[in-house]
Amino acid sequence: MTDMLGKFEELTRSDRLSCMDRIELPPRAARLAPIPAPYRTGPVGRWLANDPKLNGQLWLHQAKAMLAAAQGDNVVVSTATASGKSLIFQSVALRTLAQNDEATVIVFYPLKALAGDQLTAWRRVVEFAGIPDSIVAKIDGDVRRAERTDMLRKARVILLSPDVCQAWLLADISNPVHREFVARIALIVVDEAHVLDGIFGSNFAYLFRRLCAASATTGPKHTAKLPQVIASSATILNPEEHLANVTGSQFVAVNEKDDGSPTHQRSIVHISANDGIDTAVVDDILQNLVDGSDDGSFITFMDSRQGVERAAINVDREDRVSPYRSGYESEDRLSIEKALRNGTLRGVVSTSALELGIDIAHFAVGINIGVPFTRKSFLQRLGRVGRSRSGIFGIFAEQHAFRRFGTTLEEYYRSAVEPSHLYLQNRFLQYAHARCLAEELEMLGVAGKKSLPSAVSWPDGFNRVFDFAYVHGPSARPREFDQVRLVGGDQPHYNYPLRSAAEERFSIVHGRRGPGINRIGRINLQQAIRETFPGATYLHKAQRYRVHAWQNTLLERTIRVSPTNNPLHRRPVIRVFVNLSLDRDGVIGSHYREGDNGFIAECNLQVTERVEGYEEQGERKLYKDLQRDNPAMRPKTRDFRTTGVVLRVSEAWFREKGIKQRIASAIRDLMLREYSISARDVDVSATNISIIGKEGTRQMVSDAVVFFDSTHGSLRLTEPLYDRFSDLLDRFARSLDMTSGDDSLVSRGTLYSLRSWYERLDVGTEEATGILEPESENDVPGWVRVVAIGSIISKRDTRGVFEDIEVIGYEVVTIGGPKELYYRYKVEGEGKAMTPARMTERLGDEWRFAYWNPETGEVRESVDGMDE
Repeated sequence: MTDMLGKFEELTRSDRLSCMDRIELPPRAARLAPIPAPYRTGPVGRWLANDPKLNGQLWLHQAKAMLAAAQGDNVVVSTATASGKSLIFQSVALRTLAQNDEATVIVFYPLKALAGDQLTAWRRVVEFAGIPDSIVAKIDGDVRRAERTDMLRKARVILLSPDVCQAWLLADISNPVHREFVARIALIVVDEAHVLDGIFGSNFAYLFRRLCAASATTGPKHTAKLPQVIASSATILNPEEHLANVTGSQFVAVNEKDDGSPTHQRSIVHISANDGIDTAVVDDILQNLVDGSDDGSFITFMDSRQGVERAAINVDREDRVSPYRSGYESEDRLSIEKALRNGTLRGVVSTSALELGIDIAHFAVGINIGVPFTRKSFLQRLGRVGRSRSGIFGIFAEQHAFRRFGTTLEEYYRSAVEPSHLYLQNRFLQYAHARCLAEELEMLGVAGKKSLPSAVSWPDGFNRVFDFAYVHGPSARPREFDQVRLVGGDQPHYNYPLRSAAEERFSIVHGRRGPGINRIGRINLQQAIRETFPGATYLHKAQRYRVHAWQNTLLERTIRVSPTNNPLHRRPVIRVFVNLSLDRDGVIGSHYREGDNGFIAECNLQVTERVEGYEEQGERKLYKDLQRDNPAMRPKTRDFRTTGVVLRVSEAWFREKGIKQRIASAIRDLMLREYSISARDVDVSATNISIIGKEGTRQMVSDAVVFFDSTHGSLRLTEPLYDRFSDLLDRFARSLDMTSGDDSLVSRGTLYSLRSWYERLDVGTEEATGILEPESENDVPGWVRVVAIGSIISKRDTRGVFEDIEVIGYEVVTIGGPKELYYRYKVEGEGKAMTPARMTERLGDEWRFAYWNPETGEVRESVDGMDE
């Protein structure tokens, strides 16, 4: 037998694997510094002096960061993985408690696996410091509510998940125990701060401010000040700027140039398994690592939740390899984490759920299936390996996985991590937090002021949205907030998730109706229409389940499943519909360039994603046919407002078969890689695109593609596509120089045509509706997108109350203004009525789109040129 690192190296030298590129990361010696004077006495001094791992000395960056914190600064530590960042904030926390007998500390850990790992480290620290370990407690979703209040009463350091801070601590801030603890917060620690990105980071930015507002409001009058903040991350660009955006406060940064931690020898290899990603080969490699070694373990990363499950199923596990991902119940996660730490498991296949902070000393081999979408994620995953010994990290990807994007493995590793994306002006996100803040102020007895707490720096625009939190009637509140308010219901703290947009969430349950059901996980709507659509095979803990039915009412949101042995995988058939306008409100800022050959613009969008069936073994099965035998087989829909970038190319070459779709895929793939955006956060549509004209009707276009944010309300992740489109074209050119034509993202001819099209565009005016008149030869003239006859939708009356109606026809009507689309619908008896289409909402699943020609009265399910 041999160790796992040696076994993997043996496989890389065999004919079974092709090693395309390799980087050696040499070991690095430590740079030491003495313990700063403010930390040599009291409990913190006892710990630092007596801990045998330290020998009375620190690494250089630790000493520098601790000294800055002692001077009262907010500090962000941005040094490598395994560089002892936890020691810094643990030292600051112990010193803070010793200086103030009343002070409390909150330590935010973004993932449950990380918090569980760190609790053990905290207890070790307080033991060396001579402090009872009851001073530290961990409160997350795994801790019963009955136990939390007692922990909060007794402990002074709380390891807290942001989710529980939202749904429990602030949700019950009127509780005297909660109120007292929050009033005494002197220090807030934010670990793995790079995770505060996208929707989660934007939500956390508001949560953090609300927590600080509660602390300042409940603290002693005229003396309350904001808590000190210590943040850490191994992978963050412009740390001071990012943390200032997250918290509203200023920071001092201790970064890589000050890093004094030692490192072990590690290797990074790019492996092409049989010139491509062959899952059977990967499964065989994992099996060989387990069977061919008796020392060390592996961690394999995949970005697909269901892919993780399939990989674990395909390896002959014998309880030696386990899947791990979000969505597991607490007891399942804890059992896997325990087996990892004690070495019972020889390997784990995980999503990003295990890429942060968790310290497993015996990980000798790391594997990533595909190239990680972000360099942050790549460096974090690399950091799980070689923490106490030499290690190797293999990227299993196609042969030209780097060169086809105009880069090399070396450049990929050496490049700076990407900036963190925050979009604090998302109005739907603002409204959710405004509702939570309004309730918190009411519980704290200051709701009568109806103004934002002045101690906190609030993002632009939040004060205007905050006013609507006190408006209960839809006639006085913008209608755009209705769906967000509906999701929040009467429990906004509990119903608004931090890690996704404010949209429906479902419990996945195994069992029949009644007390015998067993919840096996949770899922949001965006994931559900892709993973748990009716008829899907859902994978959970390496077991297969068949999805039978959805229940989506105000009282119940569940997806019911049962075990199955059918190994066939079903893929959802999803159609995307995009509506946009090029008027003053539709175009974002001045992001519009036009020419006689089309335009490029960043716009506000209305997007509908609709799963209409599934594909199994190459055969499409649509719900409109399946529901004849099974009424539960119905389409499921997700409607959301967002932003995106629209490319309209009114040139003959763009109409050639397949060109538009290939360009759409190539630009999206390059944008994701270049700007390190997760694939689930940005999507593209090359069909079913309509532009709203001056008369309020929708004109179908067939010569456009739309790249859009998948988050409700948007994070403006697609903005670089407009700002830096020329840079992306240059990256395409470099890809062509580094690969053969067949392996590049686009051909030279396509690149030449695309560049020529773009260079002919000029910056447009604020109002750009002129592009629609006259109609282009690439439009689909005369057709208007409508909901099909027989569809059940909801009509809003003048009071804002919804009523279900059945559509029976259409009219274009002029009533004291421009022409407008009306729906005819049935009323009681033999009567008929009409309502403007703009006063309706598609709230259920009993509808579908169709296309209507007002001139001829013809209605079609699809029209050539629109549904390619």
